[in-house]
Amino acid sequence: MLFRAIEQIVSSSAARGEPKIVSRLTREAAACARQDAEESGFEFGPWDPTSKAVVKAMLCAGVLLTVDGAPIPADITAQATPVAALRSGYKDLTEAFLLRFLVERLDDVTTRDHTALAHALFRQFDRGVPLDDLEDRVVILLARLAGEVELAGNVYSVRRPQSARAAPRSKGSGPRA
Repeated sequence: MLFRAIEQIVSSSAARGEPKIVSRLTREAAACARQDAEESGFEFGPWDPTSKAVVKAMLCAGVLLTVDGAPIPADITAQATPVAALRSGYKDLTEAFLLRFLVERLDDVTTRDHTALAHALFRQFDRGVPLDDLEDRVVILLARLAGEVELAGNVYSVRRPQSARAAPRSKGSGPRA
């Protein structure tokens, strides 16, 4: 509901040539999602903090774009920056960012955790969507993260950047006497 609300708000405000700043987008998305939920009989209370968390994830994933088409940086200026568009594939990119965050933070995510990850990422309220589909979504997102997340045995871990890895030493590279 929040992704849909954010997409509608960004699209309509951009069409009017009046992009909303991130802080206003966050508040309006919460209000729209709350209204949509009430109209559909969906019971959920904390729309404001949930909207803040989703927008923060979108900022960190680099999917909220400026008028110039650049990602809005997740820094002190973010909340005051107008959102002109959403990056193509923004849902996948945001969900992949969240999955990577969980793998890094938990530090002990295994291949047996796909169901738990599906529940954590896609808290499912529509019993019509099979859990198998949500687990498939997790493995698809993990595959998308192949350059950032690796599987050693059955444990996922975030790859360290090349610059952070110890460079191999050649035999003659030690201190000289």
